[in-house]
Amino acid sequence: MQTTPHWRAPHRHLRRALQAVLTAALVACLLSWTGGAPAHAAPGDGSVSDPNIVYVGRWDTGSGTAAVPGWTGAYLRTSFTGTTVKVKARDAVNLYVSIDGKPDVFHAGVRGTVNLTPQPLPAGTHTLRISYRSGDTVFQGLVLDSGARTVSPSVPSGLIEFVGDSITAGALTDRLALDSYAWKTGEQLNMRHTQIARAGYCLVAQSGCTGLSGQFFRTGSTGSQNWDFSRYQASAVVINLGTNDIGHGVSGATFQSAYTTFLRDIRAKYPNAALFAVQTLKKRYVTETKAAVRARNSAGDTKVRYVDTTGWLTDGADYEDGNGHPNESGHTKFASRLAPVVRAELGSATARSAGAATEAAAAAAAPGQPGDPHIKFVGRWDTQSSSTLYTPYWAGAYYRVGFTGRTVKLKQRGTIDFWARIDNGPVKFYDDVKGTVNLTPSALSAGNHTLQVNYQVVAGSYRGDAVFQGLVLDSGATTFAPSSPSKLIEFIGDSITVGTTSSQNARTAYGWLTGERLGAEHTQIAQGGACLVAAADGCVGLERQFSKLNPNASTPDWNFSRYRADAVVINLGTNDVGHGVSSAQFQSAYTSLLRKVRAAYPQAWIFAMETFRGRYVPQTEAAVKAAVDGGDLRVSFVDTTGWLGSGDLTDSVHPNEQGHRHIADRLAPVIAARIGG
Repeated sequence: MQTTPHWRAPHRHLRRALQAVLTAALVACLLSWTGGAPAHAAPGDGSVSDPNIVYVGRWDTGSGTAAVPGWTGAYLRTSFTGTTVKVKARDAVNLYVSIDGKPDVFHAGVRGTVNLTPQPLPAGTHTLRISYRSGDTVFQGLVLDSGARTVSPSVPSGLIEFVGDSITAGALTDRLALDSYAWKTGEQLNMRHTQIARAGYCLVAQSGCTGLSGQFFRTGSTGSQNWDFSRYQASAVVINLGTNDIGHGVSGATFQSAYTTFLRDIRAKYPNAALFAVQTLKKRYVTETKAAVRARNSAGDTKVRYVDTTGWLTDGADYEDGNGHPNESGHTKFASRLAPVVRAELGSATARSAGAATEAAAAAAAPGQPGDPHIKFVGRWDTQSSSTLYTPYWAGAYYRVGFTGRTVKLKQRGTIDFWARIDNGPVKFYDDVKGTVNLTPSALSAGNHTLQVNYQVVAGSYRGDAVFQGLVLDSGATTFAPSSPSKLIEFIGDSITVGTTSSQNARTAYGWLTGERLGAEHTQIAQGGACLVAAADGCVGLERQFSKLNPNASTPDWNFSRYRADAVVINLGTNDVGHGVSSAQFQSAYTSLLRKVRAAYPQAWIFAMETFRGRYVPQTEAAVKAAVDGGDLRVSFVDTTGWLGSGDLTDSVHPNEQGHRHIADRLAPVIAARIGG
């Protein structure tokens, strides 16, 4: 007798009962996500959970009242208004502070509320960076002037992570982490930087030496708490390990095996990062390190390279001691040789987003213009091809920004349709407009406001000239970073996911509705007429195009470090039947797409939806089962039987607005049960 697999409910009535339970649970989930206690403090208050404070490195912020860095070289950045700023310290601590980009000031053995501006600053907006050296390294918040507030800081999009021992930690230098080659390289590249390093650590855990092949994946340099790699994604990882292993009896074979596995495990956490295996300054395990890199290259990982450091430093002049620790000059030389290697490997696209030129342009961008860091672009936007206009791709892309003043206008190059929403008020449709479009014909009340804009799509393509050229604000007005959801859901599909035939297309599609209902950001990687498989007759195949910036171009690839999805919903197969895609082709392509999504989003929950017309259902289920059997336990098949009735369709395929609402009614609790609430 044939049995029903465990990963699909055996009876329709049982599935309906389970769905009813989940629907009831959604109310509690929504309260937790949107109506209960806030996940963040109000932007601008300077508290630990203030979203305008950017923590770089591995910080434990779980308590909400104290932020604790787990490794050396972690720091925080923010901007603030007013003329003074103080930091709250729990107990005696040594820290470095840079205000407005000026040299770091060392505060030794301070505690309580520490005044960082004994000489008041000029009135205006200022930048702040704090890094901790030693002592009770606990950040408890900022104290600002009366009426002052924090402002979201401009930070580089790229991040480089350095993995090593005392050399990477900057041991024996005056400022430790701040004098190390790692900190200096990150600053030269104008990238955020982290140092997953500690004195005495090895690659291999042996004879009492802590092995970074295991500890790297932890929140702190000690302890067993796993780090949440969805917190950030590295653009590059530099590994400098092996100096200490030899003193703990680690054999060449053991070292090589551990290094190969370590590179593989880092790749699983950072699918798109460039990995650099640095030759140790004392030239230990050189042959084994090279062999580990070759093994990963042979396995298909082409973004791993070996870095030969021969001749970078001079014995005596560039070292503090005879044990391989560079002095400040040595670390500077090391960084000057390493930075060009990293920059060249990252390539022009990453260099533009992470390098000094773009950072300077972003910092210089006038409020409301392309490059303004306070504008949050959600979805796949091309922000690299032009510094004066940004172009959205795929359905349902939008942007959100806060602004001051009483009026706001949108600059449009050519005719376009779009929707705009101010202060969570009604959504207004602008039909065939161009030039400078006044979004506030009736002036607003004075104060802070928010704006969200998205462009109209037709069959997955933008109708008209969909480019963002900037905003026009009142004289003296400015922008600020709006409060944003912490979670993001990505929806992959065809015209149904686009929202074709519904009144507002992407806005009235089930993906947009589900994201809004769950209080999450949302993207629709969808195009009308798309297939899963790229068919010979020209049907766009999303198994291939999922990784692209543009659904209708083979290049460039999308930079997945721009955002990380917490959940991905796939709804594909409706169109493949009409393009001659066989069952075997479909199942193979679906399996491949699941692998690609997992590589892009290591922590996301993936939902494979049964198409509403019931096409390729066994093949979709089989692809999910193969993923689960292969060890990916965060993949689910979603049975959509009975979700839509005859009154929910505009034709035999496309849901109407009621139908999309019904889908969201059923889908939202399924997602909430897995990723939150």
